[in-house]
Amino acid sequence: MKIGVFGGTFDPVHNGHINAFAETYIGMELDKVIVVPTFISPFKKQTGSSDRHRLNMLKLAVKDYDFAEIDTFEIDQHQVTYTFDTLKYLHEKYPGDELYFIIGTDHYKSFDKWANADKLHELAKFVVLDRNDELYNVKAPFIKLNTNIVEVSSTLIRERLKTNTEVRHLMHENVYGYIKEQRLYET
Repeated sequence: MKIGVFGGTFDPVHNGHINAFAETYIGMELDKVIVVPTFISPFKKQTGSSDRHRLNMLKLAVKDYDFAEIDTFEIDQHQVTYTFDTLKYLHEKYPGDELYFIIGTDHYKSFDKWANADKLHELAKFVVLDRNDELYNVKAPFIKLNTNIVEVSSTLIRERLKTNTEVRHLMHENVYGYIKEQRLYET
């Protein structure tokens, strides 16, 4: 089986996230995509909402995609978990299957800073999504996937929510409803 792996803080999950894993599913002819929310990203400060809220929003956003499932491995660790650890776990969980880890060009550019970067290609193939049609020169063993990217930022959404500016068009309607119901990102 060909399995996509898509990680992130998803704070909040938005249409850009969904588009990225759906387009990779299509473009790489994957059998399924595993979405892995982080507990705390090694490259970001503490997130704006709790892991419980981020997971609930993610469940609402992916529920209609029968090829997508959520794995809470990183959240369950209750600490920073590196991609290497997650891929080792998934490699053991899905022996014999091919893992395709989905990243943007921003992560491709900083890949050498990742923990155990020299060993990651032994565990998965890395698919680089070209953001903003940057035409970035992606070198093997990375796989460049030319696809339509929906450019949305969780940071922009959080900022707009603080100022009560319209954001419904940037995310699944149930995620927006959950944010409003739980009063997330208001301050």
